[in-house]
Amino acid sequence: MKKIIYFWMILMTFLTGCGTLEVSFEFNPVLVEAGVPPTPGASGQTPGPAGQGGQEEPGPGALSLDSTSAEIQAVMLESAAKWDTIWMDGEITWYDPTGSGQPPQVFHEQAWIDQPGSRFRVLLGPGDAPAETFKVSDGVTILEMDLTNGQSQSRPFPESARIAHYVPPLEPGTSYPNPMWGQIGTPLSELIFSADRAQSQGTFKPVAVEIISGRKAVAVEWTYINNQNPSFRAWLDIETAVILRLQEYGKSGGDEIQSERVVSQVIYDAPMDESLFRLQFSELPAFSDIQGNPLSPAEQAPTPSTESDPLGQVYFFITNHAYGSETTKLVRLPGSCVTGQTPCPEPVTVPTSPGLNFSQSPLAWSPNGKYAALASHPSQGGNKSTLFLFDPKNQSWLSLAEFNFIDPPIWSSDSNWLAFRVQDGYGGDDIYVVRRDSYDLTNMTASDKLPPEGRPYILSGWINDNIILRSGNPGAGGLVYLRRVGDGFTKPLFDTPWTKSDMVPSPDGSFLAYPDISEQRTILTLLSPDGNTFRDLGTFQGGSIYPIIWSQDGMQLAFAKFTGSGPISGQDVYTVGRDGGNLQQVYHSELGSIATIAFSPDGTHLLIQDDDATGRHIYVADLSTMEVRLLQAPGLPLDWWWLAPSWQP
Repeated sequence: MKKIIYFWMILMTFLTGCGTLEVSFEFNPVLVEAGVPPTPGASGQTPGPAGQGGQEEPGPGALSLDSTSAEIQAVMLESAAKWDTIWMDGEITWYDPTGSGQPPQVFHEQAWIDQPGSRFRVLLGPGDAPAETFKVSDGVTILEMDLTNGQSQSRPFPESARIAHYVPPLEPGTSYPNPMWGQIGTPLSELIFSADRAQSQGTFKPVAVEIISGRKAVAVEWTYINNQNPSFRAWLDIETAVILRLQEYGKSGGDEIQSERVVSQVIYDAPMDESLFRLQFSELPAFSDIQGNPLSPAEQAPTPSTESDPLGQVYFFITNHAYGSETTKLVRLPGSCVTGQTPCPEPVTVPTSPGLNFSQSPLAWSPNGKYAALASHPSQGGNKSTLFLFDPKNQSWLSLAEFNFIDPPIWSSDSNWLAFRVQDGYGGDDIYVVRRDSYDLTNMTASDKLPPEGRPYILSGWINDNIILRSGNPGAGGLVYLRRVGDGFTKPLFDTPWTKSDMVPSPDGSFLAYPDISEQRTILTLLSPDGNTFRDLGTFQGGSIYPIIWSQDGMQLAFAKFTGSGPISGQDVYTVGRDGGNLQQVYHSELGSIATIAFSPDGTHLLIQDDDATGRHIYVADLSTMEVRLLQAPGLPLDWWWLAPSWQP
């Protein structure tokens, strides 16, 4: 994708330098008066079909070898008024002008444009490879997507660009680019709006008539007013003046071709399906025919292996989120396919308990990877939530506890206990623990060993067989206690009051990570439980940090830094070693909606659930290469929501 962007920036610089791309953003839909009568279909008239690839007899105002420079210019200026929709497929070649012997850069592009609806769709990629860049407008919003990783961003379609069949005024020294092409900005789609090349001072000269992509075209050379040699040669559709082939010779003109664009297929005014311009889709867009049918058949999904995967299993929820008919499933994929090491099979649907109402919380895996816990949403009516224990080996679900509301549970380091907060729905809450065998359900906050003024107490995690209870009452003076399961032994964690935010203990309980937030900066800090060792892992200006997670071996942390409002907003995901080394940004969220971060068991990859302009998805970040890609799997549509990923150790 970087090569494509680099190529187009160079090309734009070249065009500007030779006087063929003078940009003004003051759009004016007034018809051109160029000394010749307007051709049929000009602005103000109803555009008629220009043909769908076949050749028709030239109509009034059609181009020919006898056309004068003024006539050619006038027909080009009115070109966009001669069609409503267009589909174009072609190739762009950029030749190395430096003489270094570098091979040409070749790109493939397809464009669908619906002028009356302010809709478009473009795909761009290198040579014969799959498309890498996708851009689409549904007439209201413009979506841009990097198809190599699935990341996207969106923006409103500007009102100033809603001008169909735009014919620019002819003013010396000023050029008015087509407002719709200004939102598209790709090299092949520029050929569709030939008026952009008819507004600089120079002379057109017809030199030949040829057949290009099944259409009769007149080849014209354009020479800038201050040059002796032509700057480009354009093959113009004789009916529409759409450019079907373009050769560019350089700033001073000449005969050395520096770039060439050739249209292989063009179809005017054909019906276009609404699905072509949707911002959400079941699979990533690919080069296709005019109806959107992919040119390359999809590869057959491999058969799921019966052998255990060395990288474990990734579990997540998928829901069609259709109001009134929602369907949610728990599915799993092999870790090796999630990391891109092997092709992904169709995911396995995991059977669930009849009483499980799905939440958007991920499965909480025991440190030994043998079990997972999940707190369901309250049942419809809102008065019961269940804590389930999932045994993946036996595909069984065991109910451990039932309360009005249950927060996501946290495992003890020995994989024997679960701690969780419950709420009664009336403002009261407590912290409970339960053994994974469903015995010894104990209320850990209903005790005279905890000062009542500290209520409500917040569960921060485990240190060995002790849960960390932090007072959630700002007026309680920063109380933090360790309370041991089994006998309930309770003691303060620190000698001095804790005035910072919540803390996240490492898997072995040797460090506590927390964000130290002030008005000027936010610092991710490590603290030893004895309160003697501080270590700053990362310092940022403003914002907040949440969530914070540890790798399974306790050697790395991942966290999301929320930037807030302003010119730079959203969230950035970072990883850092617990020694403070190798702080690196691995992901950026435009919307700031990161819900889940999960390490792979070996600490080499991150799963990130995020919202983007196309829906809710899961991204996979490779921490060795910093590459990020959208998780995909056969049989799972991308226009469903992909939620709450977890990685079974």
